[in-house]
Amino acid sequence: MRACLLLAGVLALLPSVAAADLNADFATCRRRILQIGAAPTTPADQYCLGLSHAFALNHPKDRARAATWFRKAADQNHAGAQTILGYLYEQGDGLAKNPVEAARWYKRAADQNDPDGLFNLGRANEHGIGVARNLTDARTLYWRASSLGSREAQQALANLGTAPAAPTPSASPFDQGARLYKAKDYAGAARVFQALAEQGDARAQLQIGYQYAHAEGVARNYTEAVRWYRASANQGNLTAQVNLGKLYEDAIGVPEDWPLAVQWYRRAAEGGSAEGQFAMGRAHQFGIAVPQNRQEAIRWFDRAGDQGHDQANYFANSLRQRNSYIGFRNDAEHAAVVGTRLRTVLLNIEPVGQTFWNSGQRMAYMRQANQQANSEEAWQRWNSAKSSYDACRNAGRSGCISPGAPPN
Repeated sequence: MRACLLLAGVLALLPSVAAADLNADFATCRRRILQIGAAPTTPADQYCLGLSHAFALNHPKDRARAATWFRKAADQNHAGAQTILGYLYEQGDGLAKNPVEAARWYKRAADQNDPDGLFNLGRANEHGIGVARNLTDARTLYWRASSLGSREAQQALANLGTAPAAPTPSASPFDQGARLYKAKDYAGAARVFQALAEQGDARAQLQIGYQYAHAEGVARNYTEAVRWYRASANQGNLTAQVNLGKLYEDAIGVPEDWPLAVQWYRRAAEGGSAEGQFAMGRAHQFGIAVPQNRQEAIRWFDRAGDQGHDQANYFANSLRQRNSYIGFRNDAEHAAVVGTRLRTVLLNIEPVGQTFWNSGQRMAYMRQANQQANSEEAWQRWNSAKSSYDACRNAGRSGCISPGAPPN
């Protein structure tokens, strides 16, 4: 099956709603994409090229172009392309939003007994997306998708008819908090999640930590955010582990500690978190408490990219390019080396194999890199000016402009 196109955002509590498990498709298309070319004719290759543009897999992210290739494959009855094309219509992502078209493409995939098409058409019937709301048809479609192994359909089938819009005593406390949060009653949600967090619920600990970090329903309090992220992370919550690592990397609510940040990133990455894998890619890209290593960064980015992580695919592709610089960890580094200037020399200052244990060490390196780039660019300008001067003199012209003394 294919994976959810609509992720849960930054919050663990929001359920995914599109379909499940693009991992196999990403892995297959990553292997094939370089052989496909720019104008594939088979629906499988067109689908792969659509994925490539949709998720920055060896191509720049371009959902409109992705939709073009998904449509070509969908017109040839590729069920996966039909499902994704329907989802793009539903969300208005790369295409004008059109729920009726979304439902039509979901039905075409469902008519082929595709589990993702069945699941999404079930959603359309449950929520009235492009079709009249019909819970009986939704239940049948979920049952058919569930019988084909769709975990999302199994969950939807279990929840169908038991999820009213407002909290009820029959809903679990966490679900009540989730509904309050989605209704933007952040204070009410925070009270629910705080109580559950105190009782040891790892999901609630993650959520209340997030709300403290982002001042949603509670006063911003990074100390409390760290406390709850750590409690959730210690219970194995992968998102909390990444969030906690980021706070240690950026010294938010805790002293800066890059080795500890990478420990948390690695735990999440090895647990299967795409965000953790992306963070490990960044660590190797910039030498954050591990030796800077372009190939190792690409390896981690590819793992995250195979789970549909757009940024990871973008950075993996960028690092594979010849004569590409690794980039900057943040805006402060960019300002220290580039600012508003047009740099022509960057590749030679890549810190291959170096490990930075804190931001101070890395910023010192960036300032040194800035000086090196200034020197190399000054030599480039002087050599260009000298070549022009020599050519002028050799041609016997007057008024030749001397390049002056070479740079120090």
